[in-house]
Amino acid sequence: MISFSIHPRRICLWIHRYTGLVMAAFLIMAGITGALLAFHDELDDVFNQRLAYVKPAQTPVLSIATLHDKVISSYPEYSFSAFAVTVEPNRAVVFVVDKYKGDVKVAPEPPFQEVYINPFTAEIMGTRDKNEWAWRNTMYKVFWLHRDLLLGDIGKLILGIVALVWTLNCFIGFYLTFPRAVKNSSTSNKISTKKRASFFKRWLPAWKIRTKTNIFKLNYDVHQAFGLWLWIMLFVIAWSSVGFNLQQVYKPVMQVVVGLEGKDGKGGKSKKADKTSAQILPNTMPVSVSSKIGADAINDVINKANSIEYVSKQATIAAQKNGLSVQQLLGIRWVEEDKQWQMRFKTNKDIGKKGGASSITVNAKTGSVERVNFGYQNASFGNKTDQWLSTLHMGHIGHGIGHLAYQIFLALIGLAVAVLSGTGVYLWWKGRQQRLKMSRDIKKSIIKITDV
Repeated sequence: MISFSIHPRRICLWIHRYTGLVMAAFLIMAGITGALLAFHDELDDVFNQRLAYVKPAQTPVLSIATLHDKVISSYPEYSFSAFAVTVEPNRAVVFVVDKYKGDVKVAPEPPFQEVYINPFTAEIMGTRDKNEWAWRNTMYKVFWLHRDLLLGDIGKLILGIVALVWTLNCFIGFYLTFPRAVKNSSTSNKISTKKRASFFKRWLPAWKIRTKTNIFKLNYDVHQAFGLWLWIMLFVIAWSSVGFNLQQVYKPVMQVVVGLEGKDGKGGKSKKADKTSAQILPNTMPVSVSSKIGADAINDVINKANSIEYVSKQATIAAQKNGLSVQQLLGIRWVEEDKQWQMRFKTNKDIGKKGGASSITVNAKTGSVERVNFGYQNASFGNKTDQWLSTLHMGHIGHGIGHLAYQIFLALIGLAVAVLSGTGVYLWWKGRQQRLKMSRDIKKSIIKITDV
């Protein structure tokens, strides 16, 4: 029977030890898969290289509009309202099948989600069904293992509970690194004239790793020091995991702590653009039915052929008016029911490339800017905090060298999670061996005493 004798540190140690054991397998899996997912796109191209890459050609690449025409003519039964805004060197262009028509989910689901096309020849290279168990889908299976254990909602719930316990364990583990309180005794009273070291000086050894020591102490130091060095990031990963998998806990807490708002709150409102400031570009592109998405768009100022150029220019103008710069164009899509073009882009002040990105909506018939939403501007403090948590977790931050550096850091964090769990299991195992040995020694002593 375990006795805590109302000792907070002993209770926390017991909770930390045994919840850590329960979570260990999940966290080792999540840490390793998370390290791989930090380079999801790069690794996905490796596994899917037959479709992802094309041989370079001497001819110039075809326009996105031309490639889109080829795709919709090859698969007329499906809709492809969203498409890329640039053609990357020696890479196939990918078009994604719409999941929804308006607000209604497409049924039955298409047998594939992506179509790959050669940008030099407009040749359809193939399609990909990401639900299929195939080598080319390796990174998507890694993602769903990381997200829900490949078990759907049940796995998502399990990992949400694990993440919640992990979040609480972050605070318990942090407390356990504090130096032990010194009990008052007659001996300590005699030497009370000596000045006692400060709290931080006594806490400093917890941040260090002793190299010239035995394996047990080395594992103990690694477990403790890694937890302290990486505490903030570990907490971010743990709590954002609760947000991904256990919204029924995450939302109420975030509403109380940081004032998280719902989708209909202030953070979800778009800023109306000054329509008079939108410059209408001359429609110099050839207009034909095949160059547009909507069949009734024959007189549209903004058609498929000039949409990327026009809308991106309007995004740049709107950003400059607000003292911003457009760092990256993320994608454009056609909204059939509203006859509008919507483009997502990232400014120098936006948090990430997903929820924290900016967007602009343009009327296809008139070319007027209907809405501009700057991701950094319209979100409340609570929503910005939520965006930061998810962006840091998924690595959708920065661009160029900065993005690569964060990918490496995030991969190392994933490995650190696995190391912390592994060292925790090792420390428990060695401690259990020691406790069993002590128990056997006590039993032997009792037997000897009774024999006498």
